[in-house]
Amino acid sequence: MTDPTPEPSPDAEGQNAEQIPPPVDPQEILKAISGINLESIDADIESAFGARLAELDKMLEGLDDLVNKIESDIQNLDQPKPDGPQ
Repeated sequence: MTDPTPEPSPDAEGQNAEQIPPPVDPQEILKAISGINLESIDADIESAFGARLAELDKMLEGLDDLVNKIESDIQNLDQPKPDGPQ
């Protein structure tokens, strides 16, 4: 039994070998396909990252305040209480 798929001719193979497309920048492909601007995505990520860092800084300040209060409370507990009237 023979395979029904035709074999490509050597001439066609030689023609295709000569038609190598030039290298293309992947960012240009992405822009062409989706219309997405990578610079705007980077800017959005940086903005969101900056906002999150600001929130984290505020949270850390609050945590520092809480730690200082707890340390102060512990120091107050460690100090001996003055004796009452004898």
